Amino acid sequence: MKLILSKSAVKFLKKIPAKDSQKVKDKIHRLLYLAVEIDLTQSRELDIKTLKGDLQGFLRMRVGKLRVVFTIDWQQDELLIHDIDFRGDIY
Repeated sequence: MKLILSKSAVKFLKKIPAKDSQKVKDKIHRLLYLAVEIDLTQSRELDIKTLKGDLQGFLRMRVGKLRVVFTIDWQQDELLIHDIDFRGDIY
């Protein structure tokens, strides 16, 4: 599966402390690994939930106080990270 990060996600990862950035990167790599094997919404390890309202169709992954908003394009075999930010700022 191919990983694609938006410009805003890359910019945010550069802005936060290296320790937090590494945690997010580790979770994303774990997400890539598990995306092929199981139903992601059932994975308690990653704390993934489907979003509602204006963000319907997107998924979010919790990494401490940070949230990673993403989609998976199964036909293109791509994991698209749309945004990464703090909980209060991303929704």
